[in-house]
Amino acid sequence: MTWNASSHPRSHVLTAALVGAFVLCTFASGCRYHLDWPDGPIHTRSTDSGAAIRLYRIGDVQQPNYHQRLKEGRVATLSFDIDTEGQPGETVNMFGAHPDRPHFVIILDGIPFDLVKAMYEEGRFRLFSSPSRIISVFPAMTDTALSRVFQTKPCLATEALFFDRDKNALSNGNDVYLSGENAPWTPSVDYHAPQNVAVNTYLSPWSVFSTELREMHRLFQETDAAVAVAYSVGTAGIGTREGEKGLRACLREIDKLCERITYDRRGKVRFSILADHGHTLEPCRRVSFRKMLAAAGFRVTKSLTAANDVVVVSFGIVTYAQLYTDRPRSVAAALVHHPAVDLALYREDDRVIAQNADGLATIQERPTGFVYDASNGDPLALAPIIDRLRAEGHVADDGTIADRPLLAATADHKYPDPLHRIWSSFNGLVVKPADVIVSLKPDACHGSKFFHFFVAPVASTHGSLDDLSSVTFLLTNARADVLPDILRVEDVLKALDVQIPSHNQRGE
Repeated sequence: MTWNASSHPRSHVLTAALVGAFVLCTFASGCRYHLDWPDGPIHTRSTDSGAAIRLYRIGDVQQPNYHQRLKEGRVATLSFDIDTEGQPGETVNMFGAHPDRPHFVIILDGIPFDLVKAMYEEGRFRLFSSPSRIISVFPAMTDTALSRVFQTKPCLATEALFFDRDKNALSNGNDVYLSGENAPWTPSVDYHAPQNVAVNTYLSPWSVFSTELREMHRLFQETDAAVAVAYSVGTAGIGTREGEKGLRACLREIDKLCERITYDRRGKVRFSILADHGHTLEPCRRVSFRKMLAAAGFRVTKSLTAANDVVVVSFGIVTYAQLYTDRPRSVAAALVHHPAVDLALYREDDRVIAQNADGLATIQERPTGFVYDASNGDPLALAPIIDRLRAEGHVADDGTIADRPLLAATADHKYPDPLHRIWSSFNGLVVKPADVIVSLKPDACHGSKFFHFFVAPVASTHGSLDDLSSVTFLLTNARADVLPDILRVEDVLKALDVQIPSHNQRGE
């Protein structure tokens, strides 16, 4: 999630506020919230059956008073030495669904699957089974992704700044963002930082994350709700500024939070952790399309009054771009030759076109899947996968590729679940979709020049169709069985068997 001052009619006021916040954050001490939990056990031993026992010393005691027994790689039982006599006095089973225990859900902004998988294999997050892949929406952005997670009404647009054809004008991006008008998912969340924290999210991200960590800790300690949901935007700022190193530090704190609450509640609690989308974990340079569009005979403007007018949305710092035009085919044909552009996508009649510098393909929806016509090129590199699915009986005579087999077959593809995600971006994901969406290469980003000035250098960001931006994770210990390996964002709550009450039901 991002915020930009330059598009606001009172931008001089907000610019001053942003500069002031920058100065404050630069010279502030940036005190972090530290959870009272050890970084790891003091000792790990094996039993005769091969199970691992992790021993902890919690509080001012001389010997281990908390034991975790691991089975199949995750914590199976907890034992508490309440009397500190050296022998466990209470043992709690952590396997199984346990629907009577409260379920706490943590949502993080912008965490790539491969990073969580690597940390899991290094020994982190052992309260949970191995992480599942979540395939996010395209463009891979917070509001649209979480609106799909919580099954709310669609967002107005992918970002708060968008072109409104009904008004023939750009929206007031900062007002839309600060009001939460483009975030219909927020009533489903018990805790999230106020929208006006967005400036500090990128200028002083650890300050924001520390506040969020403290408030999540308080929520999970004090709530008596059956389900409680907390969201952190601070991870987005840390990932953008610090890349993998920063995100690893965030994830260690989240792991410790789950361990602390599990201990305090004597194991009578369940946790799920997920993110909205991935992150590139690659530095990127900001690019502009103005010169290339001008060379192709187009005029970049703020409204559409002539056939060659193009409105380019520049809001945050992301690895995609949105353009509004009455000539999407011609605009896409020009942009695919930009060195930073990976793909250009646009809707044409009942089809969506995917194009790169080497050719184009068409996508059409059918009741059971999608038709991908690559007779003029294969920009999504799907031909070998489709051939395999055809041999397995998942492609009909009319070319329709079965939806779920294609999802499974492309989960680790360069473009995960591409046909479903591309189609949705022009058909139902948002109320006011762009006419052309450009997916950039990982080392390029697009957006606000003003915002980039304060954030640069950008260590990582998100938005594009590729796997780095698109694939995130889900960890849970709330199910008796193992999660599916692959989930779309809209499948998450069903997979967790959890219902999120509205604010009215919560009495708010």
